[in-house]
Amino acid sequence: MSAQQLTLDLRLDLLRRYATLREAVHHSVLNDPRGLKGVAADCDLSVSELSRRLHPADGDPRSLDINLFVEIMASTQDFTPLHWLNARFLVSGESRRTHAVDQLTRMLPELAALLADAGVDSLAKVKRGPKA
Repeated sequence: MSAQQLTLDLRLDLLRRYATLREAVHHSVLNDPRGLKGVAADCDLSVSELSRRLHPADGDPRSLDINLFVEIMASTQDFTPLHWLNARFLVSGESRRTHAVDQLTRMLPELAALLADAGVDSLAKVKRGPKA
């Protein structure tokens, strides 16, 4: 048996977009072209049952169990929840900081150009606004 190298695309932005894994799964279902109804049918659940499991009310004993989680990913072929887990558990705090600095480095020239276009020559003026 030979080992294969796996390359992961770490999508750290998912941690800002979705506070929880359940939110990432919910997003996958809502964005499926077949809609909630198609995914529910694949998972052998009613639409209302799938909806309750994705967004339970306080005190609702229903849960999004791991088997349903796998069924949903198989149905939608959207692996955003898996990428969310990778970003949550496979990246150190230092790697997150490095990623943020890299993103800022790429964004700063564009932000500086936009500020210049807006006639703002310092960030302090952005908060106060330009002098009249």
